Amino acid sequence: MNKNSPISGIMTKQVIVAHLDNKFSQLMEFFNTWQIQHMPITLGDQLIGIVSINDMLAFSYHRLSTGRAVSYAEMDAEFDMKQVMTQNPTSVSPDDTIEEAFRILGEGKFQSLPVVDNGKLVGIVTNKDLVKNYRALL
Repeated sequence: MNKNSPISGIMTKQVIVAHLDNKFSQLMEFFNTWQIQHMPITLGDQLIGIVSINDMLAFSYHRLSTGRAVSYAEMDAEFDMKQVMTQNPTSVSPDDTIEEAFRILGEGKFQSLPVVDNGKLVGIVTNKDLVKNYRALL
């Protein structure tokens, strides 16, 4: 494996996904149970967005700091995935190179990239994947 190898060689293929109708409490449970930082949002098998643990923390901090919501039930009632997720996130294809993923993530705007093939979500590559495979970039 080297920097010109395809992303498909390092991406996570079993992706934990969320949906527009997921509630705040469900997403927090997913993040906690699976120990992940990002979840693509799908409609069928089509990628429509991505949500991060930081997005969730920002949502909850705003409500907690203003006293607007103090329970999961209240958080769930106020939660709207479309308002929290990043819509139409930057993505890569399985054939893009590891170097391309490194370039995009190295810019610091993102920490993960959904991997999409013909419009279908097929994986995710994260900054952790690049760290694990860093030797390939040398």
